[in-house]
Amino acid sequence: MKNSPALGIDLGGTKIYAVVTDSKHNIIGEAKAETDYAAGPEKIVSDIIALGVTVLEPLGLTLEDVPHIGVAIPSPVDPLTGDCYHATNLGWKNASLKDFFFHKLNREVYLGNDGNLGVLAEYYCGAAQGFSTVAGYCVGTGLGGGIMINGKLHAGNSGLAGEFGHVIVKQGGRRCACGHKGCAEAYCSKVAFVKAIKKSVFQQGVKTCLSPDKFNKNSRNIKSKHLAKAYRADDPAVVAAVNKGAYMLGVAAAGVASVLAPDCFILGGGVIESMGNEILPVFRNSFNEHLFGLDPAKIQIRFSALGDTAVALGATILARKKGEV
Repeated sequence: MKNSPALGIDLGGTKIYAVVTDSKHNIIGEAKAETDYAAGPEKIVSDIIALGVTVLEPLGLTLEDVPHIGVAIPSPVDPLTGDCYHATNLGWKNASLKDFFFHKLNREVYLGNDGNLGVLAEYYCGAAQGFSTVAGYCVGTGLGGGIMINGKLHAGNSGLAGEFGHVIVKQGGRRCACGHKGCAEAYCSKVAFVKAIKKSVFQQGVKTCLSPDKFNKNSRNIKSKHLAKAYRADDPAVVAAVNKGAYMLGVAAAGVASVLAPDCFILGGGVIESMGNEILPVFRNSFNEHLFGLDPAKIQIRFSALGDTAVALGATILARKKGEV
């Protein structure tokens, strides 16, 4: 079983991404599908399984041939029950995906939080290799995170550690999808950017170069590449929203640094992959401004080396280690 393939699937707010890896964590197959946002958890589980079948087929494999299956969920995941506490960007609460997978496959599927698994992958085979204490952010549809301490993923009480997106950065601030106000995710995520841009464009009359087919009054999300293109074109609504988010992320990261004193911060996710170099100065200036005690030069800030593959790769590592990470 040591050299057997592993299947890892990343369930995101807009897409489901699957990879197959060999024992050295090399990707030997990959496939994508759109997330059916309106579907419930049981239907999404069926979609995940179908994508697993799709990615294995060109390799001449079936699900029965793969002893390691892991799935990353955009929610805190209880490591014992598999309950998905609150997938804010999918509108789920207390859904036991582990039960759904077992019912459909009659086998163990290992589940983990997407932010946690992204950092896990970076630690094993990406930008966080060689560091002792690592904190990571995943900036995408939402804002995820994860913590590695002395080679172990810190899941915390009921798997709720590393929920950096729900650290309060402004008391009484913007409403977050989790129900609280002032969460970091309410400022730095694609959902947050869209809300801020819509307010600027449709309520305040600010002009935007985003085309109506990419962004309109009904938009809930936006592809990172369209956001990045508008940012580089100095679109005033986009620049204001994204820079505000990067600034608030710096505030949040400085707070995390006061708790963990990490050796390294990893910044990943679709937004970072598309426009990380542009927003890094805003983030870094805010981080340095709010940092307590530590010399900023002693904390490495690195972009994800694994990009969009990190979370799915982390799911394969979780599965190979049977959840003991």
